[in-house]
Amino acid sequence: MGKTILVVDDEPIVVEIIRRKLEESGFEVMVAYNGQEALAYFKKKIPHLILLDVQMPEMDGYTFIMEKNKVPGYESIPVIVTTAHNEMEPLFKRHGVRAYLLKPLKLQELLDKVTEVLGPACRQAGPS
Repeated sequence: MGKTILVVDDEPIVVEIIRRKLEESGFEVMVAYNGQEALAYFKKKIPHLILLDVQMPEMDGYTFIMEKNKVPGYESIPVIVTTAHNEMEPLFKRHGVRAYLLKPLKLQELLDKVTEVLGPACRQAGPS
């Protein structure tokens, strides 16, 4: 398997579409449906990258970023924010977010951004 990506979004259909595309592209995918679940995953395995929705129940994306960055070593995990609203982009960028993608997501744009953030050697060949 390739590098591990944690997809954090409260919309199951969106998560499934992203998961399938990433796995087809050679990534290992973990899934969380809110920020609290995402932080709990770090006890099992630390991802190489986080794809993060902003608006979620229990713990939104912004709060997740703030909590993640409090833990030594976790602040260096790159984050790509996915959202339908772009007005918060400057705020997220100040807190280390590497990229910002607007919904509805274009899957090729998502893969291009993941490759840009992780580097071109980040994927292993997966099934086409």
